Amino acid sequence: MRSLVVVATTRGGAVNRFEKRSLIEARNLKDFLDLTGEYETISLYELDRSVGPMRQWSELDETGR
Repeated sequence: MRSLVVVATTRGGAVNRFEKRSLIEARNLKDFLDLTGEYETISLYELDRSVGPMRQWSELDETGR
């Protein structure tokens, strides 16, 4: 199962994090949040598969859409 998170930052500096189960859900939420105009930045992140206790999140590149 994929671990995806939508991270949205308001102009005031507050950070909101929304976990999603699929890339479609994450993209749909990102698009919706972008339409509201309440957030300065909105990014998608995926948890890289790793061995051991270290985990790393990578930002998904949406420019190729």
